[in-house]
Amino acid sequence: MMPSSLPRHTAQSVIALSKNQSQRRNQKKWSTSTIRCLVLTSILFTLSLWLSIVLQFGRGSLDDKNTSTVDPLEFDAVATQLQQQQPKAKATIAYAVSLTSCGSTTQRDNNVLNGGHSSDPSFREGAAVLAHSIHLSSVRNFAQSGSYYDYKLIVFVHPNASACSDIFKELGYEIQIRDTPFNVADIKSKWLQEHIVKSGCCGEKEYLKLYSYVQFDYPIVINLDLDSLVLKPMDDLFDVMLADKLIGVDVNKEGVGKQSLESARKRISVMHDDPLPQSGSIDAYFTRDYNMIQPGHKHVGIQGGFLIVRPNQAAFDEYIQIVLSGNFKQGGGWGGKYGGYFGAQQIQGICSYFYDHKHPGSGVELNKCYYNVMADSPRQKETGKCRDGREDCQDCRDTPMDQIVSVHFTLCQKPWKCPDFYGLPDKTNEICKKFHGEWFRIREDLERARALERRNGASGGGEIDEYFKPKGEYKPEIFRGFCKSGHERGYIPLQ
Repeated sequence: MMPSSLPRHTAQSVIALSKNQSQRRNQKKWSTSTIRCLVLTSILFTLSLWLSIVLQFGRGSLDDKNTSTVDPLEFDAVATQLQQQQPKAKATIAYAVSLTSCGSTTQRDNNVLNGGHSSDPSFREGAAVLAHSIHLSSVRNFAQSGSYYDYKLIVFVHPNASACSDIFKELGYEIQIRDTPFNVADIKSKWLQEHIVKSGCCGEKEYLKLYSYVQFDYPIVINLDLDSLVLKPMDDLFDVMLADKLIGVDVNKEGVGKQSLESARKRISVMHDDPLPQSGSIDAYFTRDYNMIQPGHKHVGIQGGFLIVRPNQAAFDEYIQIVLSGNFKQGGGWGGKYGGYFGAQQIQGICSYFYDHKHPGSGVELNKCYYNVMADSPRQKETGKCRDGREDCQDCRDTPMDQIVSVHFTLCQKPWKCPDFYGLPDKTNEICKKFHGEWFRIREDLERARALERRNGASGGGEIDEYFKPKGEYKPEIFRGFCKSGHERGYIPLQ
């Protein structure tokens, strides 16, 4: 076609002088048109595919005012399938919890009888939401998490609790029936024999956690309490701990090189800004419980609800020998120094003795403002002194939520008790509300995911399940409709 902006005789001259060039240009235009046609066809195909998805998920609900036509989470799931292929995992990390008894509904304040919060009659709620939070921070949710690590769920069940452990299988946990790893009668100290069974959260049964050290199918085991919640991937911790095994390994062409490993080290927040040991030499990560001691207490216990370890048979055997030796001094603790606080005769005390005295430098104390966060005040109310004995101390309640890796519902109370948050300092109150908001956000995500699974399972016939948002009116801005009223009686259990 002749451009209208050129005189006719000029255009004819140009065409006459460049006939061959024009032919080549026509060929090129044809090639470009073909490409455009293919691109347009691809776009139309993609749009038609998305339209079919909308129609599929919206079908059957257009006339129902109580259900939304399309769930956003359903689109997230579809988008993940269409746009993101799960990459190869660097390794599978084991997440272990313990069940020491089936709990008691009549003597709720008896920790040893109840087996502690791990055997609260509502432990099913904690186990389910914890498992989903782990899933969301794993490679299986790569599109949102960006994690390169898979997970395995394990529960150590004391024989006394086997009757109520089936629910863990339904939730995807591998059930391991495990007795206390030593015979209390074999402890050489009579005093320790008498007191180890009636102190701490669960008496001698808390030592079920030691079985984390003999899970040799996994390079790392994270032992958590059931009232914990994972909010962010822990890839940096894993990369540094497994550095000697991962460097040079091709992981989807993004292996762990020395440069990326150094970046991971810088992102790990160590308590008191202490230096991080050499990569590959770390055998454990933990936090400490400064709430259980007086300021200036030299040997602070490890918080028993968060322990990341490298499986090791020799370590397991050494722990047992320490217990059986009875080297726990009344009023002093393990070795006469590691004690004087709640749980000193159990995991809190013996792990501190193991990593601080027996194997110094092999364990890392993580900053409790980012890992295993409990919303505790850094200072004593009476004296104003820092609980960790220092002149200045970081207030974990000021940590932005998007920087917190995991939380632990101790001071903030259990989510399934629909707490009223009364009686707590204002600053603690506010951060606890945010923690509970995250727990119920993940619980809602779990409920939606289950509804989607049921719907997909019914696609070949039968009734299709929909997700119905609960209508609990107690603090809905926090509990998302899952609490009808305050306290445990108002909690709406998982479907």
